[in-house]
Amino acid sequence: MAGYLIQTDGRPLADVQRQLRKYLPGLDVRLFPVGPDRALLRGHLLEALQREYQSPPEVWLTVLGIQSPQLLRDDEIPALLHTRDAQALPALQPPTPAPVGALDWHLDMVRAPAAWARLGGPDQIAWGPTLVAQLDTGYTQHPAFGFVAGGTSWVDVARAMTDVPGAPNGGNQFLPVEPGGGLDPMAGFNAGHGTRIGATISGHDKAAGGRAYYGVAPRVPHLPIRITDSVWINHAQRQFARGLDYAVGHGAGVVNVSLGIFLGTVVPELKRALNRAYDAGVIVVCAAGNYVDPVVAPARLSRTVAVAGVTATAQPWAGSSFGVEVDFSAPAADLRRADPQSTSKFRYAGGGDGTSYATAITTGAAALWLTHRRADIAAAYAQPAQAWCVAEAFRVLARQTARVPDGAWQPGAFGSGILDIDALLAAPLPPVAALTAAAPA
Repeated sequence: MAGYLIQTDGRPLADVQRQLRKYLPGLDVRLFPVGPDRALLRGHLLEALQREYQSPPEVWLTVLGIQSPQLLRDDEIPALLHTRDAQALPALQPPTPAPVGALDWHLDMVRAPAAWARLGGPDQIAWGPTLVAQLDTGYTQHPAFGFVAGGTSWVDVARAMTDVPGAPNGGNQFLPVEPGGGLDPMAGFNAGHGTRIGATISGHDKAAGGRAYYGVAPRVPHLPIRITDSVWINHAQRQFARGLDYAVGHGAGVVNVSLGIFLGTVVPELKRALNRAYDAGVIVVCAAGNYVDPVVAPARLSRTVAVAGVTATAQPWAGSSFGVEVDFSAPAADLRRADPQSTSKFRYAGGGDGTSYATAITTGAAALWLTHRRADIAAAYAQPAQAWCVAEAFRVLARQTARVPDGAWQPGAFGSGILDIDALLAAPLPPVAALTAAAPA
């Protein structure tokens, strides 16, 4: 029961959301508008109402002012959300907003400032050989990546790579002209996604409007690999496999995958690439998914780190996928982000929602951990046959050090808690004998 398409009886969607919050104060109850009076209501919220008050759904539909709810299949939800007219949507305030003044609350929630202090502060981190790779829609020359007059970017422009699927039957009339070199042509279905997520990893702009902008791993060397125009990559699985091999071959210690395979078969090439990355000790961080219940691939596959999403009040985000495959959660709603509106027009804006952001935050945490613990990791897992221990140790420690928020938590659905980067960096490494290799994907 992933969700319902609802229509109100004439009252504003904001009123419906306020009623939901009144009756479910412990949950993130946000609606996802698809029209002036229509929205996606996640199925677990209606289930929670029935459990809490022992009333049939018909009663709650009347109380909330909902008419004609339509149960949606998982495959119908992404199409519904992606084809909505953004100009016709009401602006709904988050039902549980961030604290006043907490512009970049997500950094505080995961204790990034305390973690930065261990490495000299956000402006002074010596990254050494640490390299982050990102499989996504590519990058743009946003100031968040250091593309400013007289500046030097930490994006690995020389090795950034493009490998996107070709048009069916060899035609290309509907595809953007590819600039190559990992650049996002900003013409695809999820144009700019790579920049928004990439800057959440490595961004650093002291001149950002309103307040300096920092990714979780500021200015970490960053290798963009463009494989898609959409966050759904059922069509780009072989490009994913080649891109992951490329990242591993060029020395990436962590790879960000804010992408998903939706209700489809995972091809053997992708699974083999994940196995090779894990065996090489590379941490592959994957988004649990958005708006559908089951955790999507590759996050649901073994040998990846699967991340779900929470809000500024440490509640599971209503849009997050969830399930036993999730390792832990991280911020995924109402984030300030770097936003490209074209290949030459850039800004910073709010509204960053999705487990894509939770994944990027975790990737930044992995980069900080690899850097802070470099000597310890080399000593603890010195043998070539022990390389997998690096990826497994990160997963184990991130789960063990995750913070369990006050109140109810759902460890079977949203992992062991909320990522705590400072605690992760402080935790001693587990010995080889304490680690068990994950089964091959």
